[in-house]
Amino acid sequence: MGLKVLEKTISIDDKVYHETGELRPVAAEYVLDKETGIVYLKKANGTIERVGNKAYWERIKKFPAELETRAKKPLDEFRNFCQHCGLCDAHKNTTALLNIVVTNMCNLRCWYCFFYSEAAGYVYYPSLEEIRKMFELAKEVNGYMPPVQITGGEPTLRADLPEIIRVAKELGSPHVQLNTNSVKPGILYYEDPEKAKKWVESWKEAGLNTIYTSFDGVDPKINFKNHYEIPFSLRAYYEGGVRSVVLVPTVFQGNLDQVPKILEFAIRNYRWGIKGVNYQPISLVGMASKKERDKMRTTQADVVEALAPFGLDNFDYWYPISSVQFLADVMTPTEDNVHFYNNEKCGLATYVVVDEENGKVYPITDYIDVDAFLKEVEAFYKSWLKRIAAGIGIIFRRYVLGKSEREIIIEKLDEYIKKRRLPSGVDLKDVISRAIETGDYSALAKFHDGTLFIGMMHFMDPYNYDVNRVQRCDIHYAGPTGIYPFCTYNVWSDRYRDAILKAYRVREEEREKELMNYEKTEARKVVEFRKKVDEIVEHPIYRESYGI
Repeated sequence: MGLKVLEKTISIDDKVYHETGELRPVAAEYVLDKETGIVYLKKANGTIERVGNKAYWERIKKFPAELETRAKKPLDEFRNFCQHCGLCDAHKNTTALLNIVVTNMCNLRCWYCFFYSEAAGYVYYPSLEEIRKMFELAKEVNGYMPPVQITGGEPTLRADLPEIIRVAKELGSPHVQLNTNSVKPGILYYEDPEKAKKWVESWKEAGLNTIYTSFDGVDPKINFKNHYEIPFSLRAYYEGGVRSVVLVPTVFQGNLDQVPKILEFAIRNYRWGIKGVNYQPISLVGMASKKERDKMRTTQADVVEALAPFGLDNFDYWYPISSVQFLADVMTPTEDNVHFYNNEKCGLATYVVVDEENGKVYPITDYIDVDAFLKEVEAFYKSWLKRIAAGIGIIFRRYVLGKSEREIIIEKLDEYIKKRRLPSGVDLKDVISRAIETGDYSALAKFHDGTLFIGMMHFMDPYNYDVNRVQRCDIHYAGPTGIYPFCTYNVWSDRYRDAILKAYRVREEEREKELMNYEKTEARKVVEFRKKVDEIVEHPIYRESYGI
C-alpha cells in the first residue's frame, strides 16, 4: 500500500479505550492509497479506517472550514481532548441544532439497540421544567436560542410533547423538529385517521416545523423499524399540517442497494410533504474487529456512488457544510446566530429539482452555477468592504454606494442563474434574493416547492474519531449541566450519554415502574399491529406509497 499523507490530526486510541476506558489522544493522519484511490484515517496505534476516495477528498477540500467562533459563555476550560468535552473555550463553533433527549423509552426493540429503558434498566424522563432549564442553558451558553431537535428514545411516547415544543418556541427557537420512528403516528392513522390528524395538529399548533424520521429502505426485511407504518404516518403528518418531513436512513453495506430506492420512495411520496433525505452512514460504536468493521463500514463516498441510477454520482454536485459558511454569515451577519463553521468532512449535501410526473430529479447545478456563486460570496466576504466592520466602511456602503452588502450580493445572482424558473413555477432568483435580503432561512421555504434536499452526515465512532472535527461540531446535545458535541456524546456514551441519563434517571420507584409498564404496552401495540400485515399490504395508502 503506497500511502500519501493528506492531512494530520489527532484521534483517540480506540484500543486503549476498549481495554481500559481511558480516552487517550493519539496522532493520526488522513492518507491516500495511490494505487486504489482510497482515503483512510490512519492512527499511530495501527488502526486504519476507510473514510472515502480521492474524488470525495478533492471535492470537500475545495471548501475548507476557515471561520470560527466561540460560545458566549463557555462551560469549561480546555483541559485534555475529550476528558471534559463540551462547549469549552477551545470549541470553534456554536450550536446550529440542539438535541434534547426527552426520554429513553421506545416502542421498538431493534436488535442492535440497548438505549431503550427496558434494556438500559432505568427510565429517563425529565420533567417539563427540567427540559426548560436545559433549553435555557443552551441559550445562555450560545447567546441565542438555537434550532431544536426533540429526540429520544421515542419522543411520541411523551403525552406532553406539545408542551415541550411550545417551551422551545417560547424561548425563541426559530425551528423545532421531532426525531421519531413514526411508528405510533402510523398505527394511530391506520386505526383512526381523524384522531391521528388531531394529534399531529397539536404539535403543529405548538410550533413544530419538521418531522425527522427513520427510514432505512423500502424492503421490509431491511427496514424492520417502520416499513408498514411510514405510509400512514406520512398522511398523518400531512393532514395534521406538518408539511416538512425528512427521511433519515442509516446506511451500512447491507442496505447500500436501498439508497436509490429510498430516493425513489421520496419522489413518489413528495406530495405528502417529504422535503429531504438525510442519509447517515453507520457509526460503529462498540467493540468490533477490523473484519467486522470492513463488512459494515459505509462512507459518504459510497452513498454518493450508490445514487448513480439518478445520475447523482458526480461529486461536483455535492457540497460540504462548510461551503455555506460565508453565505450564511452574509444572510445573518451577527455573532448571536447559527454558524456553519463545521469541518468539511462532517457532511455532504445538495438539492435536486423534482420532476414528480416522470420520477426524475435534476441537480440544482443545472439551474445555478453554485460553485461560482459561493466563490463570489466568499471573495466579497473577505474583501476590504467586509473587513471594515464599522465607521467609514458603513458610511461608504450606505451613503456612497447606496447599497447594503446583501443588496450587492443579490445583484450578482443574475450572473450565476442558468434557469430562473423551476418546473414548479418557483422563481429561483426571487426566492434566494428574499432569503438573503431578510436573513431569514424560512424565506427559503418556497424553494422547497419543487426541490428536494439530499444530505448525509458522517457521524464518527472510536475508530475514525477526529478531534479537529469535534472542535467544529455545531450539532449538540443539551444535558442538565452541559452542552456536548454530537459525536462526543454518543461515541463515548459510557462517559456522556448513558452516564448523564442514568445520573438523572427517574428515582421514584412507583413512577419508574409505571413508565416501564407503559413502554411495554406501547411495544406490544406494535407487535399486534404487525400481525395484520396481510391486511396492511392491501391498503390503498400502502400500495400507493410503495408504487404497487
